[in-house]
Amino acid sequence: MKARTHILLIAAVVAVTSTCHAASQEAAETPAGRELPPPPVPAQAPDTASLPLLQNVEDKAQWEDFLDQLTVRNTTRPELYPVLPEPEKANGKAVIVVPGGGYYFVAVENEGFPVAQRLADEGYAAFVLNYRTRLTPADPEEFLTLMAQQFAGMGKRELPAYPPAIEDLQRAMTFVSRHCPDYGCTTGEVNLIGFSAGGLSVIKALETPPEDLEIASAALLYPPMTRSIHAGVTPPLFVAIASNDPLFQQGGFSLPEDWYGQTGRLEFHLYEGGSHGFGTLRKGSTAEDWLDQYVSWLSRR
Repeated sequence: MKARTHILLIAAVVAVTSTCHAASQEAAETPAGRELPPPPVPAQAPDTASLPLLQNVEDKAQWEDFLDQLTVRNTTRPELYPVLPEPEKANGKAVIVVPGGGYYFVAVENEGFPVAQRLADEGYAAFVLNYRTRLTPADPEEFLTLMAQQFAGMGKRELPAYPPAIEDLQRAMTFVSRHCPDYGCTTGEVNLIGFSAGGLSVIKALETPPEDLEIASAALLYPPMTRSIHAGVTPPLFVAIASNDPLFQQGGFSLPEDWYGQTGRLEFHLYEGGSHGFGTLRKGSTAEDWLDQYVSWLSRR
């Protein structure tokens, strides 16, 4: 049973998230977020059961509001949430959605279910991956302190990959590929879209893809931009990031230039504003258009 925890929002952490300044400012409590939904299905999820990717593992995940967004942390049993199109709209293509969170949490609301629902509306069988995360303190205030430290270092150090999360994406790809007939999509191929740390997991999947499986396309939303992709496969790649994102300021054009040099198969969007983690948030910048642009690009694959 997933834990239900109310988390108090701290203004200093909000500032860290949007500006990545050091979080040494004096903290002040703000009103708690909305009432959390009953587990296991989040408010923005469809009315469907999750698909566990590991059997006989106790689920210790905490579903909670973090910075006024529904997130999951301390996940021990990875799961897929299918978000399916109406049968008459189904186009036979599958997309695995991999939210970010620095491998400390999974941003299922900002970067998960709304993205999957839009894809389903366009005819895709979408699957939101809730992967295993690093262990974090169960106490909300201790967790916020940890996150403040992590956000303060964004763009100043490399994000280390987290092998369990990457293994979970590999499992998800194999599961979706094999079971696609059950969900109205084509066996043997998947499309991938990853956000931030989820983007790093997608990069690792491009480097070591499962056997007998085609990655039809991949998308990276504000990924670590210092990374070179030592590709095992070279599908069309969509990359989107804001110029005021600390990860872009850290790595510049290194990742897209490297991929374009290797493959020539690149759609790249650099937005003037939006900072890190714009996802499906409305921040008043042209970064809000990324999902329309991604869907348009994906429809031409």
